[in-house]
Parts: sequence; structure tokens; C-alpha cells
Amino acid sequence: MEKTAKQQAREAVTDLELRFIEAVEHGRLRAELTYEQLGRYLGMSKSQISKRQDGQITYTLRDMHHISRLLGIDPLVMAAGLGAWLNDIHPTEVHHRLDTNPDTTPEHT
Repeated sequence: MEKTAKQQAREAVTDLELRFIEAVEHGRLRAELTYEQLGRYLGMSKSQISKRQDGQITYTLRDMHHISRLLGIDPLVMAAGLGAWLNDIHPTEVHHRLDTNPDTTPEHT
């Protein structure tokens, strides 16, 4: 049975979401961040981050923007999937952004 365009679009979105979830997880680990730290930055609980990483809740475009800003990576690059961009994440810089810019976190923008 051939899939409809709508079914194909849904699968594409799902693939994009899965690539971003994977990118967040690898980026988070590379940056040496916990779910709690990422959640605090996004104005969410550790549980809310966990649910997003499990695919139970989807990341919003705003979430994607803020996560990529924290990691210093373009969100479209992250959404494309894993790649050499992981080497551009520097934990010290990420933690500096996390610790010294509380006024620019999503809950304050």
C-alpha cells in the first residue's frame, strides 16, 4: 500500500524530531550538562526534559532555538542530525553561557 503525502509528511516530521532528540542528547553529553541544568536553562523541570528526550513531548521551535544557542550550534545544523558540529561544542563555553547569562535564558526573554 502506497503512503499518502500526509503520511509521508508525518514521518518526515517524526524523523526530524528524532534527529533533534538525538542531537540534543549527544550535544548535552558533549557539553557535560545534566537534564536538570538543561531544564533550568529552558525554564523546565528535569522531568519535562526527560519526556522530551523520550519522545513523549516534542520540542518546540523555541526550545530548539534556545538549546542551540546554549550549545553554540545552529539549530538547523542540529536538526540535520549528528555530525562534526559536536566537535564545536566546548563545555567550558557552554557552562559559561549557562552560569553568566541568566537574563538571556528563555524564561526571561
